[in-house]
Formats: sequence, structure tokens, C-alpha cells
Amino acid sequence: METRFQPTNETPLAALTIGQFKELMITMVQPQPIIQLKQDSFTDTLDKKKCSLLTGYSVNTINKMICDKKIPYYKKNARVIFKKNEIEDWLLSNRIQTVEEFIEEKEKQLSNGKANR
Repeated sequence: METRFQPTNETPLAALTIGQFKELMITMVQPQPIIQLKQDSFTDTLDKKKCSLLTGYSVNTINKMICDKKIPYYKKNARVIFKKNEIEDWLLSNRIQTVEEFIEEKEKQLSNGKANR
């Protein structure tokens, strides 16, 4: 017959066995159920920290760009959020031509200019 351990206020903590301590902790700490976050339409939004990780800019730089209105964002009360696809588009918006593309464009402009004369 196994008796259940019943600590009192006078029971020294150092006198407990590991098994008794585990049993005591289980009775004191009730496990909380894990709440599954439901997937909704906000999975494609970012906060400042996630935006910082995506862009490679520091959070301070993100804040500066928000103040200067240089980055697309949304603000509701004090909360700032970003749409992931808008940030990706913004990052890719200033594409620089290769030398070959530049030469090809200039050749087309020259040939179109001569044809119009």
C-alpha cells in the first residue's frame, strides 16, 4: 500500500526526495492547456521586429523610416503593422539594370530615334 506524501509547513525542502519534490510541484502547478492560435488573414502581417528580420534593417532604422514615411505600413492607435508582400515589393522596387540591359535600352532608343527622322 503506497501512501501519498503530505508535506507540512515544517517539512524542510532539503529533506524531500526527488520523487516527493516532483509530486509536490505537480500538485502546486496545474498545467495550462495549450491554446492553438487559429490561422486567420493576419498570417501575412508583420510587426516591427519581424519586419526588421525580413528586411535586415534594425528596429531603430525601421522606426526612422516610419517617421520619414519611406516604408509602407499601417497604423491603428499605437500599433504599427506591415504587410509582408508589400515589404517584399518595396525591397525589390529599386532594381538596377545590368550593363547589358542598359546598353540594349540605349541601342533601342538610338535606333528608334533614327527611324523617326
